[in-house]
Amino acid sequence: MQISKTLVFLLVICMLMPGMSALPARAEALPERARIAGVAGHAQTYSLSCESRSAVDWAAYWGVSIREKKFLANLPRSDNPNKGFVGDPNGAWGNIPPASYGVHAEPVAALLREFGLQAQARGGMTWDELRAEIAAGRPVIAWVIGQVWPGTPQKYHASDGRNVTVARFEHTVIVIGYEPGKVQLVDAYTGQTQTHARKAFLASWATLGNMAVTGDGVVRAITPPTPAPTAPVVQPIDSSDLPVHIFLPTVYGGSIKKGQAARSASAPDRYVVRRGDYLSAVARRFDLDWRRLAELNGLSYPYIIYTGQVLRLR
Repeated sequence: MQISKTLVFLLVICMLMPGMSALPARAEALPERARIAGVAGHAQTYSLSCESRSAVDWAAYWGVSIREKKFLANLPRSDNPNKGFVGDPNGAWGNIPPASYGVHAEPVAALLREFGLQAQARGGMTWDELRAEIAAGRPVIAWVIGQVWPGTPQKYHASDGRNVTVARFEHTVIVIGYEPGKVQLVDAYTGQTQTHARKAFLASWATLGNMAVTGDGVVRAITPPTPAPTAPVVQPIDSSDLPVHIFLPTVYGGSIKKGQAARSASAPDRYVVRRGDYLSAVARRFDLDWRRLAELNGLSYPYIIYTGQVLRLR
């Protein structure tokens, strides 16, 4: 039996250097569970300001205080969510551009850097990469759908010529922990910590391509950014005449008065929900304010309607 010279050489090296392995050492496995303490959540101020709320709560964890309204005002505006905030911060939730929508990771990360934080927009992030961030004590802003629902990605052709992946009910959370089969998140809408099944989170997160903002929170001295020229002027909120189940996040620059929205006299009294309907689209069809329609039917966040459901129109 003949042994090749190469094999003999490797055997001699291993005998002479017992601490040396012929194969590279396996990286230390990620812990089975990890949880970051100290991430304080707060409810978003406007119906579409989840990204700004998540961003300022993430910044606060690293010791940087930013007001949500200031962060929102400094986001660039665009009909391309990869370039800036799309639409009215208090528009109806669930639309896609060019209707009021929100903003994706890159503008959020860029503005966090202007405020002095080291932040990076991520796409195609893996579950193990996310777990590594959490295990290292670095919370992650993640783009999901609604309350961690499954979603359907859609292609949108923006006015700048770019094709962008968007999805209805785009939303943000801060991932702060994981354990076998589960993930812990700080929800931007309520500010509360929630636990979801890992499978449901991964499906929801995948809708927009595993989009996220990560960073290690190292802060540098900066001059605060000046407001974007096209930023909206935020008026004081008067909640005195809001219906009790219409939350403050649905008010931007004014309040809702009962019967305020005009409606055609020929409109029916009832509408049966069809497959593919969503609340704001039904409201537009009958010239109603979507918040008034929600009030008439006792609907609150996340304003889900179902096929066959009968909606009151007055």
